[in-house]
Amino acid sequence: MHLIVCSNKDVASQNVKSHLIEMLDVDKKILSQCTFYDGGKIGIVEIDKDLIYADYLDEQLKKQGLSFCELLFISRHSSKDKRKLFTVHVSGNVGTADYGGKPYSLAKPCPIRIKNYVMALKKRLDRKPEFQFSLEVTHHGPSEISTPSAFFEIGSSEEEWRDEEAGRIVAESLIEAINDQNSNWHIAVGVGGTHYAPRQTELILETTFTFGHNFAKYTFNDLNKDILIKAVEISNAKYIVIDEKSVTSPIKSLVSDVAEHLNIEVVKTKDVKKMYKL
Repeated sequence: MHLIVCSNKDVASQNVKSHLIEMLDVDKKILSQCTFYDGGKIGIVEIDKDLIYADYLDEQLKKQGLSFCELLFISRHSSKDKRKLFTVHVSGNVGTADYGGKPYSLAKPCPIRIKNYVMALKKRLDRKPEFQFSLEVTHHGPSEISTPSAFFEIGSSEEEWRDEEAGRIVAESLIEAINDQNSNWHIAVGVGGTHYAPRQTELILETTFTFGHNFAKYTFNDLNKDILIKAVEISNAKYIVIDEKSVTSPIKSLVSDVAEHLNIEVVKTKDVKKMYKL
C-alpha cells in the first residue's frame, strides 16, 4: 500500500484529503492513534499533530497493523512572499533541527514517486496558470522516517491552501504518480542553489533526472562527508548534481571525495540539461 499522510491541523492537507476521498473508494477505520481510510492500493492516514513533528510515524503505524511501502505527506507550504506554488521536497535536517526532526538526520526519500508526481502535475499546471511548481531543498522534520517518503505541498498562504482546484490537482497527480509504473529515471542528490532549487527544478521538469535529497548553499557550513554519503545511499542515487554557479571550492572537494568513495558520478546542472532531455 502507498500511504498518504494528512494532518487535521493543516488546511491544505485537509483540502487535498477531501478530494482524494472523493476519487477513491475508501473504508474509514478509527485506529488507536489515527484515522485510516483504506482504499486498497492507496490508503490515507489522518493524524492530529503537525506533520513536521511526525518522527517515527512509520514505526508507529506499523504497530497499529498497517502495511505500506511509502509515506506521502500532503501539506501546506508557507512563505512570507505568499507566492502561489506547488512544491515537493524530502524532509530532514543539516545542522540544527529548528522545525521538527533531529540535527544531522535525514528521512528516506522516494525519488521515483517524486518524479512521477512532477510529471503528472506538469500536465495539469495550465488549470492553475497563476501557480508555479518548484522543488525545495531538504528542510524541516520529520527526519526519523525510514520508509521512502516526501512532502507534496500547496503554498503559500491560506488562500492557496483552501483553493479547491489546487487541492484537486494535487490529489489527481498523487493518484497518477502512484499508478505510474515508470521507474526509468536517473536518481541524483543535488548540491547547491537557493531554497527553491531553481536549477534542480528545471532538471526534474525537463530531463530524465529526479532527486532525493537536495542541499542548498545555506547548508554548506554544516554539510559534511557523513551526511552527504548518507543522503546518496538512502536516495539510491547514482549521481551528485552540482549547481556549478553556487558551489564553493571546499564543497566541490567534498562532493568529489564522496563520489569517489561511493563510485558515483558528479554532473553539473548545465550538462544534465544538455545530455538528458526528456
